[in-house]
Amino acid sequence: MIEELHISNLAVIEDTTLDFTSPYTALIGETGAGKSLVVESLSLLSGERSDFTLVRDKNKKASVSALFHLEDHFLAKHPEIQEYVDEDKRILIKRVLQSDKSNRCYLNDEMVTLNEFKTIVKHLIDIHSQNGKNELLNEPSQIHYLDFYGGEKLQKVLQSYQKEFQKWKDLEKEEETLLSQNKELDRDYLSFQIAEIEKYDLKENEIEDLNNEYESLRSYDKLKEKYQEFLAHTQGNQISLPDLLNSAISQLRKFDGTDLESQAKEAQEYAMNTLASLSQLDDDFHHLSADPYRLDEINERLFQLKGLQRKYGKSSQEILSKLASYKEKLEQIDSFEWKKEELEKKIAAQKEVVQNQANKLSEIRKSTAEKLSAQIGSEMAYLGLRKNGFRISLTRTPLASLGQDKCVFMVALNEGIEESSLSKAASGGESSRLMLALKVVLNALDPYDVLVFDEIDTGVSGKIASLIAKKIKEIKSHSQIIVISHLPQVVASALSYVKIEKHVKNQMTSTSARVLNDEEALKEVASMLSGSKTTESALLQAQELMKEYRD
Repeated sequence: MIEELHISNLAVIEDTTLDFTSPYTALIGETGAGKSLVVESLSLLSGERSDFTLVRDKNKKASVSALFHLEDHFLAKHPEIQEYVDEDKRILIKRVLQSDKSNRCYLNDEMVTLNEFKTIVKHLIDIHSQNGKNELLNEPSQIHYLDFYGGEKLQKVLQSYQKEFQKWKDLEKEEETLLSQNKELDRDYLSFQIAEIEKYDLKENEIEDLNNEYESLRSYDKLKEKYQEFLAHTQGNQISLPDLLNSAISQLRKFDGTDLESQAKEAQEYAMNTLASLSQLDDDFHHLSADPYRLDEINERLFQLKGLQRKYGKSSQEILSKLASYKEKLEQIDSFEWKKEELEKKIAAQKEVVQNQANKLSEIRKSTAEKLSAQIGSEMAYLGLRKNGFRISLTRTPLASLGQDKCVFMVALNEGIEESSLSKAASGGESSRLMLALKVVLNALDPYDVLVFDEIDTGVSGKIASLIAKKIKEIKSHSQIIVISHLPQVVASALSYVKIEKHVKNQMTSTSARVLNDEEALKEVASMLSGSKTTESALLQAQELMKEYRD
């Protein structure tokens, strides 16, 4: 339970501390005194969104903290909190709204993230008000309440289902991995790839050889042009260079037997060497390829092979290696298809197991829903609502982690009115009584440490007010209760009282809180019964009322 709540710099509250001395406390005070700010402070401590407009002095930080003392049975159900409590099983939780509109969260003065804070405080505080958020209205959460109500039997079936469901999902993931890792082991895919490569009859190093030949042919064209230019200069006149050299050799022989014989013979040798070089040059040129169509053939073949290069690799070796790899994988395909077939059989068999478990779970949920509907209906009737006005709708969905059931709480609060989902059901007093009926039943399953009831009794009076008071008091056996009410019956049922009072000093409004003694509490209840003037009769009536609820 909360032992102490401290609020600082929040709206009309400058700095005040609320002491809670019992498991059932009523907050008393005039309208506007600050009771709603206490609820707002508790909302902050439950992890709700910060409202920086409430900060009193914008140049200072606002803070809310609460000291909890937790029982063993609560800690046993919520082990996530255990590491944060001290040896006396106490935990201090705190939210601070900074002047720069950021906020800080603390557990035992240790700063934590908001998500971590929410995880720890999730089951500490639940606020029930006519316009507030309520987990019971969240349809996806309603199945958890049903399952929890089903107790150990339903929980075991759910756990068994989830175990088999996870096996099914693991098998499907295994199949997905197998297909992903072996996507090329598709017979049609592999056959197509092999046929596409073999169609071109690619040879070893063919692409590289063709490129080399292509470059060689392009060089021949340039060489031919130069040789023809050379011939034009050496054979273009009436007499060619070889003829001139042969004629020169004949004339040089005439110097034999003369003083110039040696020089003439040397000149003859030079001329004959030149003729031999010219002849070799001509032979070498004519031995080069001169096929005018070969360049086009190479271009066409390289163009055909471009498609293979884009898809399978740049070089002949890369493409031929891919071809060999595909052929090897094609040989492995029988093994892959066998594994795939076996896995599909396992998946189908496991899905059948999951479906059977889901059917069993649905049957137990159906009977559990009938029992829960009857119990909530009984509580509704006690509070003056339609007895059979609550029903749990279970419809089939695809298999999921929680089974194949969609659970929706349905209500019809008045005769002749068509039922609708709980989230759309009603407003005002009827809705409050309905939610109270749900709280009585469902909070007992997994109690919050603190339940706050904020003016949920609006719009009711007389006998119904008395019944509401008794039901709220009944919940204190599971959770600490903090209540704000304008009904004397509800206030009288409390075990302790904290009065929220507003003061004006130096034209500044502030709020304080103090614990009332029994005599002060009696006067407050009497004042609620009689109005502004507290009569002797009202005091006697208040005394009887408080005695009735405390017996």
